[in-house]
Amino acid sequence: MHAGAAALGGGTWKVTLVIQNTGWLPTYVSKRALARKTVRGIIAEIELPAGASLATGQLRDDAGQLEGKAYKHTGVSFWPDYNVTDDRLKREWIVRAEAGSTIGITARHERAGTLRASVPLVEPNS
Repeated sequence: MHAGAAALGGGTWKVTLVIQNTGWLPTYVSKRALARKTVRGIIAEIELPAGASLATGQLRDDAGQLEGKAYKHTGVSFWPDYNVTDDRLKREWIVRAEAGSTIGITARHERAGTLRASVPLVEPNS
């Protein structure tokens, strides 16, 4: 998991979340569960400090499912893998907030678990 923030100037920040399913099974576990829609997708949420506002992105986003290694082609496969990043998720938000405050990010899935991060908003060279 990677969570970070980059200053864009004027109290504006680009906040980034990247997660990857490094396990064997996809987050939906079985294709039958996916077909029957019995499993929800990954929920990515951002928590803003008091006085902050969200310029782009959503506070809560249903980000879908992540593949695991079970259905991925290997380097010795005879056919190419056209979905090389379907085991990764990237979300970005543009936030207006004061330097020194902290952004909370949560990614959760009912079968794959929960990841949490606190991202401090720090000006470069400070």
